[in-house]
Amino acid sequence: PRKSRDMEVVVIDGGSNDGTVELLKQHDSEIDYWESEPDRGLYDAMNKGIAAARGRFVYHLNAGDRLLYLPTRELLEADAEGFDVVSFAVSVDGVRYFVPAAGWRLRINNTWHHQGTFYRKSTFPGYDLKYKVFADFDANQRLALKEIRVRLSKTVVALHTSGGASYQRRNAGELYQVVASNYGLAYVPITWLDCKWKGLKRRLAGLVGRS
Repeated sequence: PRKSRDMEVVVIDGGSNDGTVELLKQHDSEIDYWESEPDRGLYDAMNKGIAAARGRFVYHLNAGDRLLYLPTRELLEADAEGFDVVSFAVSVDGVRYFVPAAGWRLRINNTWHHQGTFYRKSTFPGYDLKYKVFADFDANQRLALKEIRVRLSKTVVALHTSGGASYQRRNAGELYQVVASNYGLAYVPITWLDCKWKGLKRRLAGLVGRS
């Protein structure tokens, strides 16, 4: 990272002993704030990062992902116009694009990609630590329920490396818990059908690719 008056770099490490602290010290002059201490998981670290941040919008970049474009102009415009969320497109593994969407689909599916979304700090609800995988989806749904102002863009701002899909499948119950908590049990069967449909599409795409 490089310091800029438009961007603040905050790094939260969970007490690593793999040389991360030494690397952070090496780049201390390029980082506005960093800490390394044990935490309660990914979303606890992200909550700490939000608390430490001083800017108007917050954005999370996780290990293995890459910010391709910092949309400073778009964020300044969104700030002036009172938007609370600005969600951009993301390149997934460099082979497909995730384009954000609003409306009813957010009730059953996370339509704002974590690596493409900037949140106004003052209205962001924080991550609920009872969720280990889908706390970002929960936060997005809670924001939607507040009827906050959202701006969507097809501009690609980040590269996301997929992984951990099997872990997410093992935690499908958590996904349904999020939906039930925010929108009610009636949406759980719809979410289940949506998951099954997307799984079928992935398998069909794999078969086509092998053929």
